[in-house]
Amino acid sequence: MWFKERNGKKISFSNVGDDEMLQNDFYLSLRLDKWGASGSRWKDAKVKGGSAINSQMYENIDLDYEGSYESDGREKGKYLRIASNYLDILTVDKRAMYIMALEIATAIDGKISEDDKKTWLTIEEFKKKHQDILSLTFDEANEMSLEEIQTIDAIDDPIWEELDKKREEYIQIHGERVYEDEEDE
Repeated sequence: MWFKERNGKKISFSNVGDDEMLQNDFYLSLRLDKWGASGSRWKDAKVKGGSAINSQMYENIDLDYEGSYESDGREKGKYLRIASNYLDILTVDKRAMYIMALEIATAIDGKISEDDKKTWLTIEEFKKKHQDILSLTFDEANEMSLEEIQTIDAIDDPIWEELDKKREEYIQIHGERVYEDEEDE
């Protein structure tokens, strides 16, 4: 998402779980090592209003199904979801998230929603909408992010409260999941 290779080396990956688990509980979490892969300047980057550990320097981009174990299976659905830890996302990570959305939508001939499934964009519409970010090279996006990190507030609890609120709203609309062992009682 950020790049296919860096300094002449292909990017490696690993997974945890057996084939069945990966089929049933698919979850992918990606993070750019801003200190290693992005250059030593990140070590000196000043974070506004907090520690680097609570900032977008440690951004994860997650891909899972709506019914994944992260939501305790309470969310019903067959849609893939891409989420970030923060509302304010650094340009380098935003670019990666857009590339991930495009790669997945292209692979499954799908559409992309950015407003909780109210509207859907075709792949071409999404590309056009985000052309300003997608046209950047990794190095350009990284440079912009080195500036942005100095102006975005570091926060202790990213968006967990907002996610919990949305889950509760979803459950009110669609109902609580009934587990098999609960039916026996």
